[in-house]
Amino acid sequence: MSECKYSYNSLDDNTLSSLVKDGDDNAFNELAMRYLSTINFIAHKYSAEGYEQQDFVQEGLLALLYACRTFDENSSSGFKNYMSVVVERRFISIIRRNSAQKAVPKSALVQLDDVSETLEDLSHTPEDFLLCKEHLDAVLNNLRNVLSKTEYDVVMLYGNGLSYKEISKRLSISEKSADNALQRARRKIRDINIGN
Repeated sequence: MSECKYSYNSLDDNTLSSLVKDGDDNAFNELAMRYLSTINFIAHKYSAEGYEQQDFVQEGLLALLYACRTFDENSSSGFKNYMSVVVERRFISIIRRNSAQKAVPKSALVQLDDVSETLEDLSHTPEDFLLCKEHLDAVLNNLRNVLSKTEYDVVMLYGNGLSYKEISKRLSISEKSADNALQRARRKIRDINIGN
């Protein structure tokens, strides 16, 4: 990638998606922040079927990464529509797979630190699997390095669809502290994106 400095929050989705294809983690961070609420909204539809909404955020992020890697900029459909379809299909795939097992044990849900099975589902070849896993691991590590523990936890819980009230209970902080942590995290991610 060239040494030009991007203001990622001013770039359109198609451009960011193209940068993600080229391995730009900052572009993925920007898209993830843009679409956490959309992923949360889609996940909310599935929480009524016995699945907790909060268990879908990491799946949604994986689907977002896959959407970036497979989006055709020449398509008549915009990136947001394409990404929404990819995320929804991912959620449906999880429900179908788990329904076939007749029960959904907590251990069957994918954790952020254990995404191998999910990546296998999204990848077409073993090389795709390794590239996706490496890319997601790098993005999550970047977030962990840039954000404080509280900021990282708040971003992950917020992305899981938890309200400020639920986050404050889970982390034993005030709702205002949860809101402040999320705003700081957004600023840090954007500052890094502009600086790189």
